[in-house]
Amino acid sequence: MYMLRYYCQEPGDKEILNLLQQIKDKHQIPYEIMDLSTNGQYDREKEKATYEKDFKPQSKMLKRATGKSIIKLRSQSGNYCVSLPGTIGLLKNGEMVWWTHMEKDVKEFLQNLLLTGSLPV
Repeated sequence: MYMLRYYCQEPGDKEILNLLQQIKDKHQIPYEIMDLSTNGQYDREKEKATYEKDFKPQSKMLKRATGKSIIKLRSQSGNYCVSLPGTIGLLKNGEMVWWTHMEKDVKEFLQNLLLTGSLPV
């Protein structure tokens, strides 16, 4: 079973949240929101834990699936930026199988998914 996961800082992007709900309603693809902030502020430990748990174990497979290295989820200063500005992960049976990052790419992916119902994997 596939599921979308939106990694964001509270409250999340309204357009992305709306697209996720429309996709769920139209194509029955569930989603969950992962707020990685603490009291509305960046939380390095939550970001790191998410990166290490959800992305790092699947890094080679994710690179093959997307053509993108998960290193994009790290800043030059070494901070983790899974939720900044936002990331969509596609999970199959609880395991990350695809992802995209950056607001424009996330919205483009979700708009295409809403129109076609076609998953990238």
